[in-house]
Amino acid sequence: MIDRRLLKPLLLVTIVLVLPLAILAFHGEAFAAALARWQATPPPRSTLALAVVAILASDVLLPIPSGPVSTLAGSQLGVPLGTAASALGMTLGAAIAFVLARRWGRPLAERFASHQALADADQACQDHGPWMLAFTRPLPILAEAAALLLGALQMSWGTFLPPVIASNIAIAAAYAILGAQ
Repeated sequence: MIDRRLLKPLLLVTIVLVLPLAILAFHGEAFAAALARWQATPPPRSTLALAVVAILASDVLLPIPSGPVSTLAGSQLGVPLGTAASALGMTLGAAIAFVLARRWGRPLAERFASHQALADADQACQDHGPWMLAFTRPLPILAEAAALLLGALQMSWGTFLPPVIASNIAIAAAYAILGAQ
């Protein structure tokens, strides 16, 4: 039997993880078709670069698959510009999630978790937060969940940004190279 104190946090985590998957399940094919049309008749490079940044920055609100978007960026913009646009968009998306969670996440977490659970999470954030960010960046949904969690735990910007930027550049470069091939 599940401890009743865990039901609220478990429900919240389930909703946060299932909602993007449900949206992707209903709109994923339409998004893939739109990307295929863009690849067949691409817009100007500057427009495409701005679109890549905007699309990837909206990832916290919509389930945006960064792999296909970044691969398209590499194929249409080349490796340097494709990498820059993708990395900037992914970093902006993570920063938006982080700032939202820093502002409203802690009070929400305090409603759903015990004082001891939050203290344990705060310690885990200090001990492993940067590694969590670095290793979850290429993983759909978990990347956003890590940014939201660590924002809610009030991680500092100075600790948050370096692993996010470095990971996003590496991920964006890998996809851009793949797209350019």
